[in-house]
Amino acid sequence: MVPGQLLVEFGIGPLGQIRLKMMKVKTLLPSAALALAMAGIGGVASAQDEDIIVVRGALVPDEKRQSTEISSVLDADALERIGDSDVAGALRRITGISVTGGRFPVARGLNERYSSVTLNGVPIPSPEPLRRAAPLDIIPTSVIGGSLAQKTFSPQFSGEFGGAAIDLQTIARPADDFLTLKASLGLDTESAFRNGLFHDGSDTDVFGWDDGLRDLPSAAASVIAAGGVADDTAQVALDTGFEQYNTLAITSGDVPVNGSGSVSFGKIFDFDSGATIGSTTFVGYDNTWEHREGFADREDTFASGVFSGQQRKDFTFEETRQNIQLNALNTTGFQSANGDHEIALTTYLLRDTLKRSRIADILNERDVSENLLRQESTDFLERQIWQAQLNGSHFFPGAGDLEANWRLSYGEAERDAPYERQSLRQQTNAGNFQAFNNTAGDNSIIFSDLKDENLFAAIDFTKPLEFEQVYVDLKFGGAYADNSRVTNRNVFSLGDAQIGGGTDLLDSSWLLILSDPVTASGLIDYEYNNTTQEPNVSTGDLEVTSGYAMANIEFNEFLSGMVGVRYEESTQSSSTLLSSDATTLSNFDDIEEEYFLPAATVTWRPNDQWQFRAGYSETIARPQFRELVFTDFQDLDFDAVLRGNPFLQNSELKNYDVRAEYYFGGRGEFITLGAFFKEIDKPIEQYETGGEDNAYSFINAPSAELFGIEAEFQKVFLLDEIFEGDFWNGKEFLFLTNYTYSDSEVQSSDTEQVILASATPGGVIQRSLPASLVVRDGRPLVGQSEHLYNLQLGIEDVDTGTKATVLLNYASERVLYAEVNASQSSPPAVVEQPPVSLDFVLSQDLEIGQGVYGLGIKVQNILGEDFNTFRTDTAGTERTFLEYDRGTKFSVSLSREF
Repeated sequence: MVPGQLLVEFGIGPLGQIRLKMMKVKTLLPSAALALAMAGIGGVASAQDEDIIVVRGALVPDEKRQSTEISSVLDADALERIGDSDVAGALRRITGISVTGGRFPVARGLNERYSSVTLNGVPIPSPEPLRRAAPLDIIPTSVIGGSLAQKTFSPQFSGEFGGAAIDLQTIARPADDFLTLKASLGLDTESAFRNGLFHDGSDTDVFGWDDGLRDLPSAAASVIAAGGVADDTAQVALDTGFEQYNTLAITSGDVPVNGSGSVSFGKIFDFDSGATIGSTTFVGYDNTWEHREGFADREDTFASGVFSGQQRKDFTFEETRQNIQLNALNTTGFQSANGDHEIALTTYLLRDTLKRSRIADILNERDVSENLLRQESTDFLERQIWQAQLNGSHFFPGAGDLEANWRLSYGEAERDAPYERQSLRQQTNAGNFQAFNNTAGDNSIIFSDLKDENLFAAIDFTKPLEFEQVYVDLKFGGAYADNSRVTNRNVFSLGDAQIGGGTDLLDSSWLLILSDPVTASGLIDYEYNNTTQEPNVSTGDLEVTSGYAMANIEFNEFLSGMVGVRYEESTQSSSTLLSSDATTLSNFDDIEEEYFLPAATVTWRPNDQWQFRAGYSETIARPQFRELVFTDFQDLDFDAVLRGNPFLQNSELKNYDVRAEYYFGGRGEFITLGAFFKEIDKPIEQYETGGEDNAYSFINAPSAELFGIEAEFQKVFLLDEIFEGDFWNGKEFLFLTNYTYSDSEVQSSDTEQVILASATPGGVIQRSLPASLVVRDGRPLVGQSEHLYNLQLGIEDVDTGTKATVLLNYASERVLYAEVNASQSSPPAVVEQPPVSLDFVLSQDLEIGQGVYGLGIKVQNILGEDFNTFRTDTAGTERTFLEYDRGTKFSVSLSREF
C-alpha cells in the first residue's frame, strides 16, 4: 500500500450488513468517494491523485439472498401485488407452503404443528379449540408490512420447528403524516342475490358481537353447577330459560353483497433534540357472505377397507355464512436523535365472527331406514385475539457495537360459541316433516368457550468481532413463554323420545314445540348431557424456558456460515374436569423434556451471482393442547368430532437442506433449486377412529421420512427493451413461478407400539396396540401434497402506478384424516383435493377532482373450482366425504390518501 492510499475492504456480513474496513495512510477519504463505497460500486474510484479506494466484494441487495438461512420473503410490494386479503391466502404464494382449511400453513408437507408463526418476533395467541397455532385467516394483510418464511432452523427461533418459522411484521412507524380511507364492494357468484338462509340473532350481530341475547341462562348455569336437574322446579326453569326464537328460526331471502371499509392514519412528532415519535393506526371492518350447497357421505360399516354399502348416512345441505371481521392495530415508536435506540409499543385487536344458518336433508339408514331426516342448525362463533407488545432495539458504539433487542408481550385469545343449535325432523309416509328425537343429541343446544393466555419475554444480544479478517457476529439470548388455556363445553339436549303430546304436537314447528307454554307443561324436557366420561372443562399449560448461542461467521467474501445451539426446558400439562364434581379431575402426566438443539449452515459465494447453501439442524414438535385433552369438540367445517389423546409424546426431527441460488440482472431476479430431507421420530398424526360418531383422534406414529425438491424463478422484463414505441416506456413484466415436489412415508411395524386413549367409567386409560394394526406402513404424512405450484404474471407501469397480475395456485391432493390400517374394518383415509386457484388483481391510480384515488379490482377463483374431499376403498370405489360449490368472487375498492 502506497502513501496517500486509503484501502476500503467492503464485504457483506452474514446478516447482510455492509462491512467497511478503512486503513488511512495519509489523507482523509473524501465524502463523495465514501458515498460511492457505501453504494457498493465496485472497482477503483479516484477522488484525487493520491487517494485511492479499493472496494472488495459485492453488494447483496436481496433480503432472501442476505440471510444465512434458506428463506422466502413477501414484502409490502408483493402483498399489494398478490391482493390476498388475509395472511393465510398470501402465504400459499410462497414456495413450499400451502394452506389447509383456508387458515393454517403446511410448510414442506408438514402441517401447522411443525411451523411457528410470530408477529414481530412474538408468538400469537390462538382462539382455535382444536389447535395451539393461531389461524392466519384472522390476520388481514392490511396490517402487515411484510413476512419472512425461514425454512432452515437457526437457534434464535423456537425449537418447535419442522416446516418453517414464519415471522410477520406489522406496518411500521410512518415516515410522514398520512390519512388513508378505503372502501370496497364485492360479490360471490354462488351467493350474491341468490336465495340464502338466515336467522335473526341479536341486534349487534352485524358488528360481530352478541348483545347478550345468547348469554347462558341462569337456570342452565345452576344445572351445570349442580351436575344435573335437582327437581321439577329447576326442570321448568331450565326448559323455559333458553332463547327459542332468534337463535332457532331459519328464514330465507336474497344473500347481500360483500362490503368492507378501513381507515389508517399516521403521525410524526419531531423534538428539538432530534428524537422522534411516530404512530400508525389501522381500523378495518369486513362483512362477507358465502352460500354453500353441497353433499357429504358418512358410511359406518367397512370390511377390510371396502365400502359395504350398508349403514350409510348421506347429507345434502345448504348453508349461508356471514363472516364479519373487525380489526384494530396501533404501533407507536420512539427513536433517539442518533438513531441508536428505538422503543415501540404495538397493540392489536383481531376479531372474526361466523354466523351460520344450515339445513341438511339426511338419508340415515342407521337410525331410520330409508326415511329422510331434515336437520336445521344455527351457529354464532366469535374468535378474538388481542395482544400488547413492547419492543426495544439498542445500539452501543462504546461497547464495541453491541446490539440488544428485547420483546415483552401479553395477549389473550378467546373463542365463544353460544347457542350452537341442532333441530331434527323426520319425513313421514304422508310426505310432511315431523319433529323427531331418536337419540340424545338429535335436538341440542351447545355452549362452548375458550380462553388462551400468552406471556412472552425475550432478549437477544449481538456482538461483532474480528479475528484475522474473519468477521463474526456472536449472538446469544434467552426467552420465557407461558401459554395456558381453559375450555368449557356444555351440552343440553332432549333425552331419548322426550317429546310428548301426540301427533298434533309433533306435526307443529319447533318454534311451537319449544315455546314456554309447551316446555313448562312437561311435554318436553332438556337434559344436561355432560358426564364423567364427557367432562366439560379442560385445561392446558405449556411453559418453556430457553437460551441460545450462535455465531454468524464470515470467513471471507466468498464463504460464510452459522453454527449454534438452542437449549429448551419445557413442561406441558393437561387435565379434564366435570365442573360439578371435583372428584372427576383427571391430571395427566406432564410432558417434561430438556433439549439441546444444534444447527449449522454454510454459504459459499464463488462470485457475485452464485450462492450455494447447506444446513443441518435438530428440532422438535410438541402436542397441541386440543390433541392432549380427552374431550369431544365439533369441527364445524367437516361435521366431525375431534377427541384428544393425553398420552401423546413430543416429536423429534433431524433436518437436512441444500440450495443453489443464481442471481442475475437487478434486484429480485433469480433462479433457485433446493432439496430437503427430514427424519421424524414419533410424528403426531390425525386419524379416523371409526364408529357411529365420525370421531377423529391423534397418535404418535413410530417414525416418518420426508423428502422434497424446491425450485423458484423470478425475472423482470423491461418491455421498452423488447418492443418499440413510446407506449412501452416505463412498463415492466414480472414472471414469477415456483414448484415444490415432496414425498413422505410413515413407517410402521409389528414390533413397535402406538398408544391410544379409551374412556372407561373410572376415567381415561391408555391402550397399547402394535403399530401395524393402526398405522399403514408407507402411507404419506397427513397434510402433505406431492406437488405445489405457483405462477404470477404481472405488468406494472412505473409512471402511472398501474399493476395488473394474474396468479395461479395449485396443490395436489393430500390426506386430511389418515385411515387406521386398511386391513382392519375401518374407514379409508379422507383425502382433500385443494381447488386450483386462478385470480386476477389490478390496482390503478386515478385523478378525480383535486385528489388521487387508488382503484383496486380483484377476481378470485376464476375457474369456479369447488371444494372436494373423498375416500377411496381398497377396491377403488370413491365416495364423497364432503363437497360444496365455490363461486367466482369479484370485488372493487377505492382508496384515498390525504
